[in-house]
Amino acid sequence: MEPIKNVRLSKGILEMKFMKKSREQVLKDQEDAESQEMYSREITEEMKKSGHTIFREASMTICKGLADGRLSFGGVNPEVEKLMEATYNKALAEAQKREEKDVSDEHMAKGYSTLVNTVNNKFKTKKAKNKKFQKPNAAEPLI
Repeated sequence: MEPIKNVRLSKGILEMKFMKKSREQVLKDQEDAESQEMYSREITEEMKKSGHTIFREASMTICKGLADGRLSFGGVNPEVEKLMEATYNKALAEAQKREEKDVSDEHMAKGYSTLVNTVNNKFKTKKAKNKKFQKPNAAEPLI
């Protein structure tokens, strides 16, 4: 008699308490099958056989954000200067993109002042809301 492959247990049976380990194993197998199916087009057989590939960077310049070791000024090395200019322009464009504002400073200040007044009015008593500031008379002495 041949062993039966791809036998699936019903969902009701897998939900029973004593089938907890089997349910976890079935879910793990399903996830593995789905992930293999998803990446089957992208991962070739050579990739599977080659194992893990680790890339190492010999320099710490990437980690610390340091400048490149090759610099050129005054037209001494035009190729390096082109690379320097390209990286500078890229960094400048990113900085300008971050500095763009959706709201002007004046509009933001006006909105903030109305917010402060609204919150201030919320905590005032009725007497304080009805009371308005009156300028003192110039004839009365200030104490």
